[in-house]
Amino acid sequence: MAGDREDRKQRRDAVANRERILAAAQAAFRDGGMAVDMRAVAAAAGVGVGTLYRHFPTREHLVQAATGTDLAQLAQARLPEGVSAITGLRGVFTATVGHLAGNKAMVDLLAAGAPADEDLRRCLAHLTAIGREAVDRSRSDHTLAADVTADDIAYQLLGLIRIAQLLAASGPGAMDHQIDLALRGLAAT
Repeated sequence: MAGDREDRKQRRDAVANRERILAAAQAAFRDGGMAVDMRAVAAAAGVGVGTLYRHFPTREHLVQAATGTDLAQLAQARLPEGVSAITGLRGVFTATVGHLAGNKAMVDLLAAGAPADEDLRRCLAHLTAIGREAVDRSRSDHTLAADVTADDIAYQLLGLIRIAQLLAASGPGAMDHQIDLALRGLAAT
């Protein structure tokens, strides 16, 4: 009986440690980007680095756990109904960049992720699907240039995410200007 209680206490402690590590990692990555040191995450969580690595054997495991919710939210982005293709893209670009602006790790992950990275591939596939919808919509409203492809739209958004990384210290107007430039490049003349 006493051993059983001790096991439950250890499990509760392990769960609490994991939750503290994950919360500390989310905050550290959001504020500091992907360059955050694992020892700093462990210290912020109030655990030793060995405890961190027992729960997350590699940095990649921790990054995936810490950014998974944000990637899932990004996958919810949709082209708004009832507006032109170019107006819909403005909404998607603005909302996506705005959502990511306060999360350095997500910007780092999407701007510098390797093409072989599974999360980046899924994200690119989702952005390309939004691009296909915009291209399809533009067949009737003619607001996108005739040579614009779904891939072009996905890459423009990834480019804007990289620009957001470079302009992190600039005011919000700087990013709005970059979105305007990207949309002018996609728009029908």
